[in-house]
Amino acid sequence: MEIWTVNPHESTCAGETVSFKAEVTGAEAEFVIEWSDKYSQFLDDSEHFSLNENKTVLTISNALPPHAGLYYVAVKYANESAFETYETFQLEVQGI
Repeated sequence: MEIWTVNPHESTCAGETVSFKAEVTGAEAEFVIEWSDKYSQFLDDSEHFSLNENKTVLTISNALPPHAGLYYVAVKYANESAFETYETFQLEVQGI
């Protein structure tokens, strides 16, 4: 199983919206996708973060300078506890 990063590096101005997209290929069974930030906190829908239905797209709304940094997408098979693979995305946010 592999993850293809569609847009691994984004640069935006504060207050803008950006999205990161991951495409999973070669999966032989049902899989689970998890996104995390630079602090290793798993991301879910919240004030600034949203995920599409199958969690392949992470959208950051009203991006602020503290949102800058690395984001990770990890994939594992649904029946396994360990993640199979992961990829890294980077966000730069320019101040106001």
